[in-house]
Amino acid sequence: MSKDEFFGNDDQRAVLKRGRALAELLGNDPRYSYYGRTVGLVTPDDGDIDQLAALAKVQGNSNYAAVPLADTDAVKTALQNRGLIPMHYAKWEGAASVLSAAQTVLNAFPLPDDLSILKIDASTTEPLMASLAELALSCGVLPPSGEVLRGSLRPAICLLALDREQNVVSCAASCAFAHKDHPTLAHQAWWGMLATDPAHRGRHLSLTLGAHVVLEMHEEFGFSDFMTGVEPGNAPSEAVCTRMGLAAGDYAIIGCADPEALSGGRMTK
Repeated sequence: MSKDEFFGNDDQRAVLKRGRALAELLGNDPRYSYYGRTVGLVTPDDGDIDQLAALAKVQGNSNYAAVPLADTDAVKTALQNRGLIPMHYAKWEGAASVLSAAQTVLNAFPLPDDLSILKIDASTTEPLMASLAELALSCGVLPPSGEVLRGSLRPAICLLALDREQNVVSCAASCAFAHKDHPTLAHQAWWGMLATDPAHRGRHLSLTLGAHVVLEMHEEFGFSDFMTGVEPGNAPSEAVCTRMGLAAGDYAIIGCADPEALSGGRMTK
């Protein structure tokens, strides 16, 4: 398995590589988050706007994982004033409700008989990883680094749904994003990377795989609190989150991109 396993277009791969290198330097500091894309600050209490801007300039992208809603406009304006492109995601999160909802989903929507589930690990072949990336990217979702998806860098689960020809038709993942010693969010895991081949949509595959991921993260690593970012107004994603027991709360995820590194201004969907 190569450590140099990054996906996306040239700009995205370059940003992911810089993120991984910075994680190597800052990974032992509880202020910083990393789940296979770029290093961020967990909350504004962990670093001010100039520190967030510096992380974005070094990597090409960064984020705050939890900004109080009342502060989001000020944060976005401050980032724009520093030449960065802000991106606002509603932070959907939940704890016991998510575990309960995941089991309810699996009872209602078991995986169809013509599909099988594969867990990504260190032995997963590079061609299969490339197929995973192709599917996710075709749905506008940038996969985290291969080390994270394989679970070799930090607690993480990535599951694929395969058809009988072993084609990847759906995927989902979860990963620890805050440092294990962070004072408020060490117990919370990122959940997402939901993508399904258009030919298989309508079969609840994102729900089913997402539910399996939640329960495996809980069983294997003890996580019982999950979060994800949803662009406001994305009704399909909001519906999936609601079904999974997540709810939009009092915080937002604020990302920011350096337009010189990411001309589109965003890392992923």
